[in-house]
Amino acid sequence: MVLLLVPRLARAVSWWPLGAAIALAVLAQVSVLAAEPLDWAVLSGLWLAAGVLGAGAGFALPDPMASTVITPVSRWVRQWLRAGLALVPAVLVWALIYVGVREAVRPEIVWPEGFVILQAAVCGLLPMAGAAVGARYRDTTTGAVVGPAVQGMLLVGSLFFSERASPWVMPGPEGWAVAQQVWPIALVLVLITFLLASRETKSPAGA
Repeated sequence: MVLLLVPRLARAVSWWPLGAAIALAVLAQVSVLAAEPLDWAVLSGLWLAAGVLGAGAGFALPDPMASTVITPVSRWVRQWLRAGLALVPAVLVWALIYVGVREAVRPEIVWPEGFVILQAAVCGLLPMAGAAVGARYRDTTTGAVVGPAVQGMLLVGSLFFSERASPWVMPGPEGWAVAQQVWPIALVLVLITFLLASRETKSPAGA
């Protein structure tokens, strides 16, 4: 059943937001072309790439059939397939961008790779979790807008913290500061939100 559903969902998914996100993710790496790229600009490009790719992938989640048609496949199955169809290419694109940027700026600029990948995971999955919540209550493109809207509000809010309290500062020789420890917590919360939003609905159409 799943193998039969995948090609149909691939045709039903709206792909243009992810295509636009891929273009923006590549353009965000323009700082690498500078004669002496700055570390904060390079890292900001990687975070931005993860964020826009996640936001673009989130537009695959609204399922018009969820509230209008009784389907033989549960909503949570369709939801996870939709997420996988968009998330896999988004992750692959970010991985290619990451490797390319890392090799382009070495050895002048280095960073703790695990920490930056953790940040990128949160930046990318946050809008998808928001889109999953929106898609649960509105089966149209406007439901997916919840993802980038929440992402934007949290990003703007994080910029008002002082440098010492900012979650964006890289860990120092003494290890992670309290502000930096928010990232693994944020990843767990984002994943829980996505799981809860993707569960089965009580509506007969979601059965």
